[in-house]
Amino acid sequence: MPVDRSLKGADLLLAAAAEVRSWEGEISQARARQVRWVAGEYGRALAHPDHPLGTDAHGADLFRRFAVDAYLALAARGALRVRRSAAAPSSGHSRQTRIEVLALLAKAAGMYAELPPQLDSASKTPVPGRARSLLRASLEEVADQGAALPGQIRMLAIGAVVADTGARSGELCALRLDDLAPSLEETRIVRRPQGWSPEEAYVELIILSGLTRSALRRWLTERHALMERVQGTAAAVWVGLRANHRGKHPVPAGTPLGPRGLADAWTLAVSRTNQQMAGEPSWVPLPVRMEQLRRGVSPKASPAPRNPDAERAAVLLDAVADRGRALAAVRRAGDPDSTGELEARLACRKALREAWAEGIEHTVQLSVLAEEGLADTADLAAAGWEPTLLAAVDRAVGWGRPSKAKTAV
Repeated sequence: MPVDRSLKGADLLLAAAAEVRSWEGEISQARARQVRWVAGEYGRALAHPDHPLGTDAHGADLFRRFAVDAYLALAARGALRVRRSAAAPSSGHSRQTRIEVLALLAKAAGMYAELPPQLDSASKTPVPGRARSLLRASLEEVADQGAALPGQIRMLAIGAVVADTGARSGELCALRLDDLAPSLEETRIVRRPQGWSPEEAYVELIILSGLTRSALRRWLTERHALMERVQGTAAAVWVGLRANHRGKHPVPAGTPLGPRGLADAWTLAVSRTNQQMAGEPSWVPLPVRMEQLRRGVSPKASPAPRNPDAERAAVLLDAVADRGRALAAVRRAGDPDSTGELEARLACRKALREAWAEGIEHTVQLSVLAEEGLADTADLAAAGWEPTLLAAVDRAVGWGRPSKAKTAV
């Protein structure tokens, strides 16, 4: 709902905040809390004697540079805190957050904003490449231990994916099983930069490293064991390990992680890693915010469609059927090491990859392959499917594969 531009002062700020927080899928829960905080804080600034505007200030004036600078100065010295005992100076990171939120409020109110430059503070310095490599190696070492906990294995996979893709926390939480290539060699990331509308989101395909593929296989195995113990289905790649709550509502284990839950889990994992790496040559403790790891990544990506084109999808599925039929015939001949089977495998994997890159769902491809005689895990692995991903797909949609559905009848 458009913000009433006749509103003034704190009323306009609160209305703009409500509008921003209604942008479902566009802002995270953490950002929504920040929007409410900044709107309330700026409203208190208008009532402060040191601010040049009053509580009846017009909307256009609220976002002029002199008014914004006065608000930021009051906030920086702690003059706008609700609790008097907490009147310590504000940090540079808080200033950055306020500027980012003011831009969102101005956008929601339909106002032009004269804001200070949004310079990266020291707390947002990207993690050096060597430190990222050490982090990945450390997490892998932890995960390889016999007593590695599921949470550690999950964070190994998340950290490796971030190091390959530079994904934001919200983009990670939106990751679904269909966003993983059948072979786990690539992933699809729906990019939603902060402040962009859902219609402006775009898709990138990014090749995953060997470490990331290995980490995902470990996590999908743990995830499957977890999902076998809970009711319901889930297509999200990242799920909670134990029962929790959101507000007053309990949520069971296996519930998809939200940005805040993912960030909390990451903080715990990095804190443990810093303790384990203490004393290593040239080691500098890693920051506990995933944002800094992401900012050090520049992935090589290729564009992909948000949704499959119907005509192109039909052509690609015909190719999957043809290649699957050829591979099934070769495998029935009983010569698994022949040149003919190797060529058929490669052709089938190429067809699967192209169909996946177009955005065709896993279950659709699996149904086509089953009709052509590739139904069990061994046949599908020969076609290019990662078995741990197959198990996750089966769990996410019930039976998943037509062959299994027929067996269940």
